[in-house]
Amino acid sequence: MKKVIVGCGNPVRSDDGAGPRLIRLLWERGLPPNVKLVDGGTSGIDVIYHMQGADLVVFVDACYTGEGEPGTIYEVPAHEVEELPSREEANLHSIKWFHAIALAKFLLKEGYPENIKVFLIEGRNFSVGEGLSPEVEEAVNYLADRIMEEYVNEQGMAFEVELTDEGYLKIPAQIAQDKFSSSMSVLVLPRGMELHVVPLPNDRQGGLILKRINSRGDRAVLVWELLPPGLKTGKKKAVWNEEEKALVVSLI
Repeated sequence: MKKVIVGCGNPVRSDDGAGPRLIRLLWERGLPPNVKLVDGGTSGIDVIYHMQGADLVVFVDACYTGEGEPGTIYEVPAHEVEELPSREEANLHSIKWFHAIALAKFLLKEGYPENIKVFLIEGRNFSVGEGLSPEVEEAVNYLADRIMEEYVNEQGMAFEVELTDEGYLKIPAQIAQDKFSSSMSVLVLPRGMELHVVPLPNDRQGGLILKRINSRGDRAVLVWELLPPGLKTGKKKAVWNEEEKALVVSLI
């Protein structure tokens, strides 16, 4: 099953960052290749593309009802929050995730997900600033646990790789041996804030050289030309995508 988890909100408006924070927590825990994480931000138009063909889509966002205690989690049927954009909202920058659900039903036809879950977290503070209120932080952690338990198959956990100051991607020996043992070269594909590292069956297909760099068997490939400007080096999370036969490295 293809599963998509979407965290919506603005992380520089305090509790409105609950959705993106949950996405970060799930990435750190590691996910199998059939689960896709989407930082939906504050615009929903891109979400429609990610929904296409999914068996399950889970939306998480902050809300303010003024009735519940901060940190209260509401599970809302998708049809109760879907809403077509008005004429005033019908530009690409104003479409929100709840508009995206309604538009996706119209645009995707048979590609519309059969199962959509919506979780809203009651916020306390939506003023400009970073960091969640303690109650909202606790709710995000609880919801991350629940989503992992109820919707995510926990095989294929994440592990650490390293981006060095010299621009090399360093792959630990165990992963190199398991996934790249017969490869001397790789194809490295930048996709947003990810690198997809694909082992090539032989050197005649070109690609970048994957070097053994020490007696332990750690290996490294030079990727500096593919990195976004100003990217911080150091430890990064990665997961093996069995469907793509690729190592997926988060650059966040």
